[in-house]
Amino acid sequence: MGRVIATPSRPRVIELIGPAGVGKSEVTAQLARLPGVLCTSIWEVPLTELAWATFCTIPSAAMLIRRAGAPLSRELRHIARLRALLNFLDRDELSAYRYIVLDEGAIYTLSWLHVIGHSVFADLRTNSWRHYIAALWAAQLDEVIWLDAPDTVLAHRLRTRAKRHVMANASDRSVTAFSLRYRAAFNSTIGLVQRHGRLGVRDYRTDHHSAAEIAELIMGGGEPARLPELAHG
Repeated sequence: MGRVIATPSRPRVIELIGPAGVGKSEVTAQLARLPGVLCTSIWEVPLTELAWATFCTIPSAAMLIRRAGAPLSRELRHIARLRALLNFLDRDELSAYRYIVLDEGAIYTLSWLHVIGHSVFADLRTNSWRHYIAALWAAQLDEVIWLDAPDTVLAHRLRTRAKRHVMANASDRSVTAFSLRYRAAFNSTIGLVQRHGRLGVRDYRTDHHSAAEIAELIMGGGEPARLPELAHG
């Protein structure tokens, strides 16, 4: 497929990803303060879009339930919200923005399905479905911003942040294992989308830069600070 081009009538669509505790919410909050930037996620789609997306995903839902042999209630809610977000991005009024920033979008959702969801989303039973979703998003998503930090930093943040996380009381070893699973899923999902389109990736360390600095680097096209052992586990 051809490259996705941002034009004056089409905002550039960017997704932030990273393991739990990395600070995506703080970076998103900084980006939301900038002019011409709209920040959204699968959790903020309009109810009208969600209702229509739920209806549209019924055939896929039936197929996935049949192959899994399970109801997949949590998974199907994520899938419907992801489709609603995709539909939302086609709205004409979004041309008023220069950037659309997704806090939890396609890369997150497909990775969540792989790590947290039913095992059907991690094997060949859903291979064609995953490629179908990846192709849809390859036509919308321009770039991924991968945020990361050492696992010791992530563990400390999870234990001390105000918003409680399921891993808040986990051991360092468990936090590391959890983060590695998500990093592997992110890497695999990015590769899948890149098979259907030209998706850019930049990486920033949140233990090296503040949220405000990272937001400025993202909007300015700043060079990333990448550590392969963090990005690839």
